Amino acid sequence: MRARGAVRVVPGTAVTVVVENQGIPLAYGVVANISDRGACVWTNGRFRVGENVSLRLSFAREPQPFEASARVVWGEAPAEGAYALRYGLQWDPTPEAEQSRLKSLIDGTSGRG
Repeated sequence: MRARGAVRVVPGTAVTVVVENQGIPLAYGVVANISDRGACVWTNGRFRVGENVSLRLSFAREPQPFEASARVVWGEAPAEGAYALRYGLQWDPTPEAEQSRLKSLIDGTSGRG
């Protein structure tokens, strides 16, 4: 099994997400786990591995969503009768200030921040 490059955090409070992809209606979902390198999300959207997506992540008690872009690195088919799909996303490179804000938001969801 391949080693992970970052520690994943399972949010203690809901982190919701809006996913945009050119020409496709908005998709909505929740973050299953998150790190400074990427996230695993459950969503009603349908994406292909390799696609680039734009996200708006809403963290509890944060007035402004965190906007990010990412690449879909894996997807998992839903169980029969399920409405949501699970995807692994890798963040695109971001400026240092945005990386710091994301790390702070992640730490805040785990109760460590």
